[in-house]
Amino acid sequence: LKEIVSLHPLENQKDQIDEQQWPESQPIIWQSEERRRSEQIKKEYFKYKSSRKSSSGNENDEEYDRTDGFSHGPFGLKPRSAFSRSSRQEYGAADPGFTMRRKMEHLREEREQIRQLRNNLESRLKVILPDDIGAALMDGVVLCHLANHIRPRSVASIHVPSPAVPKLSMAKCRRNVENFLDACKKLGVSQERLCLPHHILEERGLVKVGVTVQALLELPTTKASQLSTA
Repeated sequence: LKEIVSLHPLENQKDQIDEQQWPESQPIIWQSEERRRSEQIKKEYFKYKSSRKSSSGNENDEEYDRTDGFSHGPFGLKPRSAFSRSSRQEYGAADPGFTMRRKMEHLREEREQIRQLRNNLESRLKVILPDDIGAALMDGVVLCHLANHIRPRSVASIHVPSPAVPKLSMAKCRRNVENFLDACKKLGVSQERLCLPHHILEERGLVKVGVTVQALLELPTTKASQLSTA
């Protein structure tokens, strides 16, 4: 009986020891569990971020912009954004005087080229053209006469107005213009300096018409004479 009684205190002491040791080991288990859960949450978060980025195809997420704000695209170049375009537009709008000066300079260049076109036609054909040179050239008659002046018979047939019909139809105007452009090609005017029919017919490309006329006048006389005798 004494032995049994003596054993009970030992068991009680052991239980007390176990109870004292359990709280010390329990926080360690909780810490490892919390660490594992936090790592799992991080993995799921990064997986969500990557899937969202690949599905949307852009980087508009606010948090991603903060974390990736210093990253660059291929070759270290920053991607273009609407802010850079708007800033350029604001810069251009901030100096309207510069834009106006460019427009005025462009208009002066156009007027000079049209004046040169008038001088070329009047000096070669010995005529005086009206103030509205675009309307004077739109039927193609003056231009066909210029081609025949450079090379006789380069335009075989020219539709001209008559007292009975002072204004040509659009079909006859187009035929004259096309015959003039064909003659320019045969005489050697390059495609780059050749205007289009609507530049003449619609009076919207006098500068380009002037380039074609200048190229026609710059052709070597020997080449034009050889073509005329061929």
